[in-house]
Amino acid sequence: MRPILSTAALAIGAALLQPAASQAATALILQDQAALRTAARDAAPSQAALWRGEAVEIRGERLDFYQVYDYRRERGGFVRKGQVLPIEGPAAEPAALLAALRLVRLQPGAESLGLGLAAAYVQQASAEQMAGPGGIEALDALGSLAERLAERASRSSTAKLDAPTTSADTQLAAQLDVAARYGLKFQSFEREAGSLQLCYEGEVFRRVLALPASTPEQQARAALALTRPECQNPAATPSQKLQREQWRADILERVPANGLAPLWRNRVALRQASVWSSLAYAQARQTDANAASQSQAAGARALQALARLQPGELADDDQPLANDAAMRANAVRWQALPAGSGTMSWSRGKDSLQLRLLPGTEGDQCLVLQSAQAKEALLRHCSFGLIQTASFNVNREGTAATLAVQPTESWRELWVLRQTAQGWRLDVLPPVAANPGLGYAEFAGWVPGGQQLLMVREARAEGRYTPRSFELLDLQSLQVLRRSGDAQQLGPFQRWADAGWKAGSLSLR
Repeated sequence: MRPILSTAALAIGAALLQPAASQAATALILQDQAALRTAARDAAPSQAALWRGEAVEIRGERLDFYQVYDYRRERGGFVRKGQVLPIEGPAAEPAALLAALRLVRLQPGAESLGLGLAAAYVQQASAEQMAGPGGIEALDALGSLAERLAERASRSSTAKLDAPTTSADTQLAAQLDVAARYGLKFQSFEREAGSLQLCYEGEVFRRVLALPASTPEQQARAALALTRPECQNPAATPSQKLQREQWRADILERVPANGLAPLWRNRVALRQASVWSSLAYAQARQTDANAASQSQAAGARALQALARLQPGELADDDQPLANDAAMRANAVRWQALPAGSGTMSWSRGKDSLQLRLLPGTEGDQCLVLQSAQAKEALLRHCSFGLIQTASFNVNREGTAATLAVQPTESWRELWVLRQTAQGWRLDVLPPVAANPGLGYAEFAGWVPGGQQLLMVREARAEGRYTPRSFELLDLQSLQVLRRSGDAQQLGPFQRWADAGWKAGSLSLR
C-alpha cells in the first residue's frame, strides 16, 4: 500500500497523501486525541492518540468503527466513526471540501483540521480549479491557518516560559506536527526574555501573490504575512537587512490599491510605513555615495505611506499597529530631510556654537561642539548610532542644545547638551527606561529663561506599550516637572512649542 497523500499533489511543497491503488478512502481525524484501538470496542486498548487533521486510510468497517491504517505510525487499528471524516463520494468533491474549509477556518484551535481540509482540496482539485477562485481561496486559507498556528505557538512560548507543560501545550505541539507532515515549514527566532517567535515560512502566500486570479484582499493578506516585522531574522547582517527590507518593500508595492477595501488599504499603508522606515535606517548605515539620497527617499516614502492612513477606517485591532508604524516613521523622520554638510551652527550676538560630525576611529561617529570664544572643543562624544545633525536645536540663551540620535532602526533618543558649572555635558534621554525596542524621545520646544525643556516620549519595549507623554523638564536636573497625555493640557506646550516640531512630528497625530 502507498501513502494516502503525496507531495506532487500539492505543487506547493505540502506533503499530502495520494489514494492507494486499491479503492481505499482517505479520511481526516476530527477530534484531538482520538484513540486508535486494537479492536472495534471502546474497552479495547489504545495504540495511539490521533489528532485533528491527521490523514488515515479507511480499510473497512466494523460496528460503529472504521478500520484504518496510519502510514506515519505504520500501524492499523479502529477509530470511532464519529471521530473521522471520510474523503470519498460527494464529501470528496472540491466544492464540498471548500465549504467545510470555510467553516473550520473561522474556528480558533482547529487549525490542523483546516490544514487537512485544504490539503484534501488541493489533492482533489484540477489544475484549472487550483488556478481559479476556489483554488486560490484554499491556498489563502492554508497559509492563514499555518500563520495562525505559528502565532498561537509564539504566544504559548511567551506565556509558558517558566510554567510546566499543560494539555494545551501538548495539543499545540501535536497540531504543529500535523502541519509539518503536510509539508508546511516554520522558522523560529529567539526574542527578548528567552521567548521564541515561530513563523510560517510563507511558500503558500508567495504562490497566492503569483496567481493572476487572486483578489486584492488575498494579495494584501499574503503580502502582510510575508512582511511581518516579528518574523525577520534579528541576527541578519547589515547587508542582509538591507536586501530583506528592499524585498519587503517590493512585495508590498505589488498589492493593488484599486479594489481594496479601506480596512486592508490601511493595513497595507501601515506596513509600508514600517518597512520604508526600516529601509531608510538600513540605507543610512551604508557607506556608498548614494546612501544618503536613498535613505532620504525611503524616509519620505515612510511618511507618505502613513499620510495615506484613513483613521476613520481603522479597526480597533489595528490601533496598536498604527501606533507602532507611527513610532517607526517618527524615529526616522529626520532621514527624510536633505542630507546636511555635517556641520551645524548657531549664533546670537557675540555668542556662537558650532556642531561638527566627524568619523570616528572604529566606524563610529563623533560630534564636536565648539564655540568661537573657546579655542578647544566644548564637548566631544562618539557613538555608533545615527546622529541627525539636522535636528540640532539651541535655546535662545545658548546654554543648552538637543540632538536626535538613532541607535537602532526603531529607537530614537534625545541627547541634551547643556552648560554647567563644570563645563558642557551630554545626557541621553531614552523613550523609556528599558532595553531598546520601539519608540522615540524628541525635542518639542524651549521655555524662555533657559531653565526648562519641552519633550515627547512614546515607546513599546519589553512587551509593554508606554503611551505618548508630553513632558516639561527642568534643564538642571532633567527631572519631569509636569506631564500629560495631551499637549493641550499643558500650558507651556500651548505657548512655547517649537514650530518646526509641530510641523514635522508624528507625535501630534
